[in-house]
Amino acid sequence: MAFDLENRKLNASRGTDLPLLSFVMCGGSGSRLWPLSRMDKPKQFHRLSGGDSLLSATLKRLQSAPDLNSRITVIGAQNHQMQIAKTISARSDSSMILEPVARNTAAVAALATLSALADYDDALILLCPADHDISTTAQFCQSVVQGIPAANSGAIVTFGLLPERPETGYGYIEAGEPECNGYKITRFVEKPDHETALAFIRQGNFFWNAGIFLFRARIMREIFLQFAPDIWHHTERALQHAICSAEAVTLPEDLYQSVPAISFDHAIMEKADRRVLIPASFIWSDLGSWQSLCKLEQQHDNQDDCGNVLIGDVIAHDCSNSYIRSEAGLLTISGLKDMAVIALKDATFIAPLTQSHQVQAIVKELIQRKRAELYYEQPVYVPDIHRQHIKDWLFEKALPYWAIKGTDHRHGGFYESLSLQGLPVAGPRRTRTMARQIYAFAKGQLAGWSGTSADLVSHGLLFMQEKGRNRSGGWAQSFTADGTIVEARENFYDQTCMLLALSYAHQAGHNQALQLGQETFAFLDSKLAHIAGGFYENRNDRDRPQALLTSNAHMHYLEACLAWHEVTGDGVYLSRADEIVELCKDYFFDRDFWCLKEFFHRGWRDMSGVRGEHTEPGHYFEWAALLSDYANRTDCDETRRMAHRLYSCALSTGINRTTGLTYNVVSREGRPVDRGSRSWQQCEAIKAAIMLDGYNEQDLKPEIEARIATLFRWHLHPAPEGLWFDRLDAHGANCSDHVPASILYHLVSALTLYLQHAEKPEVKKWVNKRNVAERIAMPI
Repeated sequence: MAFDLENRKLNASRGTDLPLLSFVMCGGSGSRLWPLSRMDKPKQFHRLSGGDSLLSATLKRLQSAPDLNSRITVIGAQNHQMQIAKTISARSDSSMILEPVARNTAAVAALATLSALADYDDALILLCPADHDISTTAQFCQSVVQGIPAANSGAIVTFGLLPERPETGYGYIEAGEPECNGYKITRFVEKPDHETALAFIRQGNFFWNAGIFLFRARIMREIFLQFAPDIWHHTERALQHAICSAEAVTLPEDLYQSVPAISFDHAIMEKADRRVLIPASFIWSDLGSWQSLCKLEQQHDNQDDCGNVLIGDVIAHDCSNSYIRSEAGLLTISGLKDMAVIALKDATFIAPLTQSHQVQAIVKELIQRKRAELYYEQPVYVPDIHRQHIKDWLFEKALPYWAIKGTDHRHGGFYESLSLQGLPVAGPRRTRTMARQIYAFAKGQLAGWSGTSADLVSHGLLFMQEKGRNRSGGWAQSFTADGTIVEARENFYDQTCMLLALSYAHQAGHNQALQLGQETFAFLDSKLAHIAGGFYENRNDRDRPQALLTSNAHMHYLEACLAWHEVTGDGVYLSRADEIVELCKDYFFDRDFWCLKEFFHRGWRDMSGVRGEHTEPGHYFEWAALLSDYANRTDCDETRRMAHRLYSCALSTGINRTTGLTYNVVSREGRPVDRGSRSWQQCEAIKAAIMLDGYNEQDLKPEIEARIATLFRWHLHPAPEGLWFDRLDAHGANCSDHVPASILYHLVSALTLYLQHAEKPEVKKWVNKRNVAERIAMPI
């Protein structure tokens, strides 16, 4: 639903008292407190001055002030949606507006004003940062109330504090003649040098700029139209096209990025005619440097006898007036004075406290070097650290959730996808999804899940046998909710998914699965086999000269053949796998670029143009895992080398260095084409690392743990429990409002493989015997 600026009025007239609306600016990156504050979790989401995060403390302060009684809207980055949502979830009077890109504080002020005018003819707006510390709520409330008369009269009110020291990291406001409980503003000075700041203190009429504003919405609209019309009109257009949901108002990136990125001080405050400064009586810190954080802790008496603020496992000898923080184990320090030492697991920052603001120069260097440590905390390798976490998420959350929410007990089968609220999403259902849910529950049972997997597998098999099978012996492509076939043609990809599901259903004790699997192989041989090897995509492609062939469906056929070989020990399935591996060597694998071609003409002739250049790093990983599995069974070094080259190519050209996620699409030369990411790609990267662990004496266990951490960090943890964010943009922001059920197959496959690998790290290989089910250890 779009945001309606014309018809949202809640009350055309509130009498003489204007409603007070609070807007919290929550879009800062927090780079001045790096490395603790990262772009994925800036300082407003950290607990720096008590038991609450700075954002949570800000909301509590606004809500606990009875004289304000305001409605609260958080304006923050779309990347931080889940962090904001979790903070405001218990507050029924709070909402959020999400920025897809940061456009500075003038745009935020325009958003606040437009939002207020959409609901009221006029209103008072309190605009305050989310990342400041104010420890005296009653005095804060008194200061705001003191500014209301000036704001009602048409002035823009800001709040200032008498400086306690010559702080060079703050902005200053020069106060002029008295006006309306405060002073007229003479000028703004941004971050003066030490001597100038000292002169300001001596002069006595300069205040620190707290960055908190109070104004009337209708007055602010006129000021924007006078001094910054471009910001106003671009912001208004973006808000008009915003998407409204029960959770948030989300601005469109293509429109919002055209808003000029200017601070509110520069765009409005330095130009407006009526500006009033209210001397603030509250205790305030913007926590804009490690020095300011150190002073705050010292004011709260969180220091030792020598004035040191020690956080974490720290032993300080002969140190004084220093801020020392360790989140990376024992940190021992000797002989430091007036220093900041911040040691995290993946990064450390050390500087004199008076120079700690220079961390911003470090941040610029990190940006130039494209270091991921700027964006998120890098996982540190601890063997099998994710084992219990995976068991909890997979066996206690995901599988039980989908067993209940994802199963259609009325019509049979499984839902194609769920909303983020756990509701079925309308639309056709695909055979591949039905098959993958059967696989997921059967595999879950075999991996130790104690849920109702047997019933769920039987439920899925019954639906497919009654509704999904054609007279030809193949499986139809899609159905309506009640099981009526929408697309009857037998797609090769769908048949491979059914083969995989049937193999695991057979292994889990469902007797009919063996015959169904054999009949599906027979159908493929008789109806879809290609004379040059492999299979057509659809049965009618035999008669189409322009028929398209793909490597992806053959990859899933290889997966199914290896699964049937594992279950039965019958060498005929390994012979079927041989054919696909040869196709990969001869046609799919690009020996010049070490990538995988996706699309082909009949006869496996290369395609040109966009399809010829299209490659997917996620498929590199997927093929690498399967080829390694095949090589382990056949002791084929050539195949193992090809798997390793695909894995290496995926790591070198297919990874977003900002997020650590796998790109959707790159060109054959490795140029990113689609910088977004999907959850299944991260699963396949995990599987590939596990399967190649130990090859050429390379220890990939740290890489495995890092890939698991990446999957949870971006796709699983931010999502509602038992669900996942499937599609992410280049910055790691969620792009999808539904959860595809078919992804559960990838998650179950990768996470159960991790559990098996963690519990049996000495993974052994298959004996090279094609017709004998002799194994040294359970295969992967």
